Amino acid sequence: MRVAHYYARFLSHPSGVTDSIENWVRQARRAGHDAVVLCAPVPAPRELAADVRGAVRTTPHVGRSRTTWVPRGLGRHVAPGDVLYLHEGWVASNVVAARQGRRRGAVVALMPHGVYETGITSRLKDVAGIRRTVEAGVLRRVDWIHVFYPSEVELVDVVVRRLTAHAPSVLALPNGAPAPEDTVRWAGGGGYFLWMGRYDPDHKGIDHLLHRWSELPSPRPRLVLAGPDFRGGRGRTADLAADLGLGRDVEVRGSARGDDKERLIRECRAYLHPSRWESCSIMLLEMLAAGVPTLLSATIHAAEPLATQGVALAHDFGSPDGLDASLAAVDENHELGRSARKWVAETATWDRVGAAYGEWLARLDQGGAR
Repeated sequence: MRVAHYYARFLSHPSGVTDSIENWVRQARRAGHDAVVLCAPVPAPRELAADVRGAVRTTPHVGRSRTTWVPRGLGRHVAPGDVLYLHEGWVASNVVAARQGRRRGAVVALMPHGVYETGITSRLKDVAGIRRTVEAGVLRRVDWIHVFYPSEVELVDVVVRRLTAHAPSVLALPNGAPAPEDTVRWAGGGGYFLWMGRYDPDHKGIDHLLHRWSELPSPRPRLVLAGPDFRGGRGRTADLAADLGLGRDVEVRGSARGDDKERLIRECRAYLHPSRWESCSIMLLEMLAAGVPTLLSATIHAAEPLATQGVALAHDFGSPDGLDASLAAVDENHELGRSARKWVAETATWDRVGAAYGEWLARLDQGGAR
């Protein structure tokens, strides 16, 4: 059985979605299946890991942008009984891919990566309902929807019920974390709290974090922000910090890589993850694997399971109350860091997740598909 992942923009630039796809490809191979990535050719493809490079199959596309791109000839890469994954949503390419996959007799699975979150669906630009019509065409043709947390199922159900009478089966299985022995080990002592991620102030809740920081009593602790820009978000973050009078307390950095990234992780007092919504954050998993004491947004899917298991602390960054107490609880909390690292090793590595994924693929291979 072949497991084919279709994501038109796979070669365009690295992202959380492409990282996730690469790792699910590895896990399908580890379970004994052929696994490939199907995508559009691009003039300057990004660098790929050696073990993934040979899995990429480009297929012609027509259209002028990600919302109008559609694949041609995708069906030649899948056969009856194969699994065809689609990624994200609200794009025409997925409905065309789903149609071609079903014609070939493939099991069609959709991994939304959080695109059914209310924060996205409530702001979706949808002229004349075209994008919802397109998504309905996808959902009518998928056999499975692969989400990362059980709490996502309700969001999926809302979208599915609005768009189609078809009810796909649901698999809830998260991205895996790196093995703790393969990561830097947190030690603390650097004198700063850390946020690291993509500068999307709204989605990532950076604006909430900065407003809460401005409300802390003086002297405020030092906060370091680091990550790649996203549509001018780094500049807006710096402007907001200045407007709130945080110039001396908050450092707005660019991307951190290699030794610099490891130092920031190793020496921080704690990691703060204030996202308004989140699918399955790779950065969060990296921090937990490193044993960094973590304070995460109470509004994301990971909050309840991680807080319940004593792996991280949760806080509502949208509320003006209580951040000082939450910071005191997470600050240099070595016991919390040890619990996080232990939880990752015993439960959440890609090897652990991959074993469960392999069992699901085996059931599909044996005919338990639809």
